[in-house]
Amino acid sequence: MEELQKLNRDKSIATTEMCTFLIINISSLQLIPMNIIAYRSEYGSVAPTAIIVPAILATMVSTLAGVIYAKIMGRRYHE
Repeated sequence: MEELQKLNRDKSIATTEMCTFLIINISSLQLIPMNIIAYRSEYGSVAPTAIIVPAILATMVSTLAGVIYAKIMGRRYHE
């Protein structure tokens, strides 16, 4: 974020790239949701790893939605 701020012309406003970076970090894209697998295994799930594909898809969709929103709002701001 500090490096992106160095490239920013207006230091009081976050750039679209800064917002996109923040969204990707906040959306918590996880490849293998280990905590959920551990909980499912602990409570006797027949297939504790069945959550992997839905979790990957859900985090990908939320990350993509956030990035698209940041890009749209960035364009709107710069018009």
